[in-house]
Amino acid sequence: MDQLKNEIKSKVRIQYNECFEFARAIEYLCEPYVKPLPDGVVADPADEEVKEKLRSRFTKDIKKEITWLYDNLNISGIIEAYAVDYHTATVDEMLYAIEGSDDVVFSNYVGGIYISKYRARYPRDWSEVKHSVELMKVFVKDCHVIDDSTRKTVVRCLETPRETRKKVITLLRRFYNTAYSKVKGQVEKLLSDIQKKYMEQLFLMPTDFVNRYFRKEFRVQQGRWPYRLTIHLSLFDPVEMKRLSIHDYIGQEGYIVLGKEAIQWYNDENQSRIMCQFLKAISDENRLTILKQLSIHPSYGQELSKKMNLTPATIKHHLNLLEDMKLIVATKSEHKVYYSINRQAIHQGFEDIKTYLM
Repeated sequence: MDQLKNEIKSKVRIQYNECFEFARAIEYLCEPYVKPLPDGVVADPADEEVKEKLRSRFTKDIKKEITWLYDNLNISGIIEAYAVDYHTATVDEMLYAIEGSDDVVFSNYVGGIYISKYRARYPRDWSEVKHSVELMKVFVKDCHVIDDSTRKTVVRCLETPRETRKKVITLLRRFYNTAYSKVKGQVEKLLSDIQKKYMEQLFLMPTDFVNRYFRKEFRVQQGRWPYRLTIHLSLFDPVEMKRLSIHDYIGQEGYIVLGKEAIQWYNDENQSRIMCQFLKAISDENRLTILKQLSIHPSYGQELSKKMNLTPATIKHHLNLLEDMKLIVATKSEHKVYYSINRQAIHQGFEDIKTYLM
């Protein structure tokens, strides 16, 4: 047991990365709805002050530009990918990496992240085309996705990768200089303060630390823990655990983002509440039917209403509950909102119950 604890302590780092938090800030500002903190988590007034200061500098012009990058290119994912692959610690380094990469490399990030986000279906694998801009463009152009307007935008970007890259650099630099740079010092200070508490937990209870905060794939299994992970604590994503990359599959090494306030949220009382909510969400016959339908293919509310012979209001009620529990994911497409099943969240819910009880 002591060997396992020492192995975990030697392989987990908690390390601030400006690029990751810059990406989280963009996601926070561009999402149409701010996710409320769950019950049991109290917002830090200093965090809210930083967020309000950043929002006040997110002017209409900047918002329009950055939101376009976020909606069409998933720019936060591109930032994180460059930060991971080029080992950049600052926004300046990340922007220089984008500027210095050629058309093929940049197009691979743009197209690959798009394909991953929309789970595009296509006979070929992305790895077969990522060495050619022309092949990537054809791949995206011919793939089958719900959101057709975004696909067309990505194709246009792949047709002019150099111009797109210059636009990305210009807009990100403008956002950084006029908005994010004004709060980054406060962000670093707040994360540095909470980092000490996480480090103390990791040092005193390493096994409990990984089982408490990490998802199933990173937990102790059969007395072993082979991973080497770098944790970035996030102010703008306060309670989430997000896997950024396992970039070395042989060494099982990678980066994850852990919310700054996860230390409040991931305790026995809150976790038992989450499991009760999960069981309640799947214990209704109509909601189970909805999940089964969405496991076959994404659907919109009116479609589900007709299939299940329920009123749109009733369907909406069930969809809202399932979405609140993150068991389904909503994707906007023109005038409709399509819902798809979140298999990972459902699987994780059952695994959490199993871990908690057994």
